[in-house]
Amino acid sequence: MSQIIYDFLKDSFLYDDRYIENYYSIASELELKNEFTKYRNYILRNMSKLHEEITLYANQIKIFSIDKFIDFSKIRQMSFYLDQVIISDPLFKIATPNNLSQDVFSEYLGIKKENNIDRQELTNIMQNFKKAEVLVEATYLKFFPTSYFFELKSEIPLLYSETQFYDALPKNIMDLYHKNTELRTFKKNGPYLTINKNFERDRTLEVLFKNDDTIFTNMYNLFEQKIISYDEKTNVAEFIMTLPNTVPSKESFDNWVFQSINQSAISHFKKISLDINLSMNLKAQYSTTSIFVDMILKSQFNIQSDIKSHVSNLMLNFDLNFFENINIKELMAIRKNDGEEFEVFRRELEKQLRDIKNEKDISIIQSKIQDVKHELDEVQITSINSKIKKIRKKSSIDFIIGTAGLGASFVTGGLSTFATLIALFNGYKTYNDYQDEVKENPSYFLWKVKNNK
Repeated sequence: MSQIIYDFLKDSFLYDDRYIENYYSIASELELKNEFTKYRNYILRNMSKLHEEITLYANQIKIFSIDKFIDFSKIRQMSFYLDQVIISDPLFKIATPNNLSQDVFSEYLGIKKENNIDRQELTNIMQNFKKAEVLVEATYLKFFPTSYFFELKSEIPLLYSETQFYDALPKNIMDLYHKNTELRTFKKNGPYLTINKNFERDRTLEVLFKNDDTIFTNMYNLFEQKIISYDEKTNVAEFIMTLPNTVPSKESFDNWVFQSINQSAISHFKKISLDINLSMNLKAQYSTTSIFVDMILKSQFNIQSDIKSHVSNLMLNFDLNFFENINIKELMAIRKNDGEEFEVFRRELEKQLRDIKNEKDISIIQSKIQDVKHELDEVQITSINSKIKKIRKKSSIDFIIGTAGLGASFVTGGLSTFATLIALFNGYKTYNDYQDEVKENPSYFLWKVKNNK
């Protein structure tokens, strides 16, 4: 059982229902920040133990979702196939202390950052932790502080490239980024920024990529710089940076936009690389909700998913849910206690879905998925019920014979005792028949879940 995170939470007022129900209005800002600091330090001290918990069983089927919090209906749906789901710890992320250098820089730009804790967000996070507890206890769901590996450094780097960073990535990859770029400029309006509808030249730029939801560095400001002094011995320069209200020249603007696209491509590609590296380190499948990232990986690296990744993908993107409104606690118990039957079901699911591994037509995929659900959820379960009825009927006959023989044994002695032994032996074979034949059905796992709802 994964206890590390919940060992802290259960001793913390953050997990107290009274605080959650009142949206933490009964806690002061200082109390919350101090508790955040305690939690962050606790997680950092136990980072290696959290990692060990996740990587203990290397052959398990796991997926790792970096930025997006998968909703619990999806997590429940995937429990019919996956051994483990790993998601980012949202409490650790909001407990990250402010970056002073970034805050000062933002304040200079006129963007005032709200440093007070978002109590609604905290409430939502703790409510999710409450829902997740049974999944964590079953070792199916794991939280990991992934945001730690992407925290901004305290220093703000100043970079220069003669090629404006165009050659920082292979040309085919950089060109793919340029081809899928979407740009927006902003006008400074006091402490706010307003979007320029027609992409007018301005000094604040946002770089996006089509069909992408990756979180990466993508905002830029076009400063004017003036060197005040430079020491050749120490290579230390002193200069002034200003952000004037004037519109930049077309040449300056175009060069800056080109360089910003290149830097965004580098930032985006580095984020993907770090995500994949972290997934490999946790011995899990990398999961992304970005169509653009999927295109990069498949077109540029010829990455082909195996059958386990294929089924996981179908679980995430299509309705492959077998039962609605199931008791999640009972589902987790069945998974744990009927591991062999769960594995039989999983192998059958892989076999059924293997045929559509390379199918591109969404309608064909959906049709096949419905056929698979029908086969496993209805046809096979009907077969199990029929088999169990026969076993129960046969068992009841054997029981009557056994009881009759047992009753007569008080009168006739040895012969009826022999009949009882035969009946008991026949009943024992019937139980084995139940074990060997019914539990070998690939939908036995689903049948058991359905009958425990």
